[in-house]
Amino acid sequence: MKKKKTFLSAHPPQTRETLQDIGKHYSNILTALVLLLLCVILSLIVLAVKLSSHTYILTDGNRYETVRLHPGTIAEAQKISNFQNLKVIAQRREGNTTYLTLDQELSAQIKTKDQTMTVPFTACTVGELLEQVGIAVGENDIVVPGLDRWLVENTEISITEVSYRSEVETITTPFQVETRQNSDMVDGTQHILQYGRNGETEITYRITLHDGVPFEKEMVFEEEVLAPVNCIIEQGTKKRSTVEPAEPVQQDGYDTADAGSTAADSASGSQLSTAGRSQVWSVPAGIQDDTASKTITAADGSTFQYSSVIDVTATAYHRIEDGGLITASGTTTRYGTIAVDPRVIPLGSRVYVVSDGGDQSWSYGPGIAEDTGGLIKENRIDLFFMTDEEADQFGVRPAKVYILS
Repeated sequence: MKKKKTFLSAHPPQTRETLQDIGKHYSNILTALVLLLLCVILSLIVLAVKLSSHTYILTDGNRYETVRLHPGTIAEAQKISNFQNLKVIAQRREGNTTYLTLDQELSAQIKTKDQTMTVPFTACTVGELLEQVGIAVGENDIVVPGLDRWLVENTEISITEVSYRSEVETITTPFQVETRQNSDMVDGTQHILQYGRNGETEITYRITLHDGVPFEKEMVFEEEVLAPVNCIIEQGTKKRSTVEPAEPVQQDGYDTADAGSTAADSASGSQLSTAGRSQVWSVPAGIQDDTASKTITAADGSTFQYSSVIDVTATAYHRIEDGGLITASGTTTRYGTIAVDPRVIPLGSRVYVVSDGGDQSWSYGPGIAEDTGGLIKENRIDLFFMTDEEADQFGVRPAKVYILS
């Protein structure tokens, strides 16, 4: 009979229970670790989300709105908070929070001499807006409305550029006529002792320009650069005897003797009358001009030295009042008296007047610039005739004036 073999267990019952307990312990630890890891991961996710978000706090002065975006933009924050029609006028960031101040956007028109522009703005002054758009305003420039005025919708701003310049103007100072009586000269005769000469005065003006256009003219300085020289005329007071021949009138070296018997009419079509030409200079028409020596020779052979020649328009006038009329120089009008613009031909100048245009159809002859007239301006002269018939017959003609030396 065989004997049964008996096998003993390697782990007694107490040991098996111990191993089971250990396994459960490690399983719990593992579970705890997994849970901890999950918590860490979730925490990291939450932190990441939190770090990636941005908070915007917006206000227009009346209400506040808070918006969180991931990360988002200011425009998105405005849209969400219904501030999209306003303009950001100030912003400040602290960490992940941005504070925005908004205001309504308006428009204004700016006008300068170079351009007109429409620009948007929020609450600000005229000066602040001009600075924002880069428009520099000069110290003297005119800005309307003023730089300190607050803007409202559709404000029109005008800028006028103000500048200055100096201008010097030379004006003529007319000379005076001084009359002296001479008892040695026959009544009705006269003699020019000294010819008058106009003076000159320089006036400095300050010109104010608005956008380059003269706006105001102000005199700032006046200086006499040439003093006038008075004209001195001697007039005779000696009574003329019935048997005494008429004495000639002297004009600075020229004697104006009675030419009634020698004066000739003009040499062609016009046939100017010599009626009433007593004590005059009168010669037939036609001259010869030696430009090299500046000498003219009249048809009667008389010669005259000249310094310059002026082309003019000649008209005629007459004086029939009793005793004649006194000229601007204080002399009595007579044939040979010529009215001029003193700015072109100085009073007291001796002249010789002939026709212009090459026809030499008439000659007024020598005379003196001793009268003026309201219509006698620039290159226009007025020739005196003794009768209205002569003046009417002369009319208006082109002429040459030789300024005698």
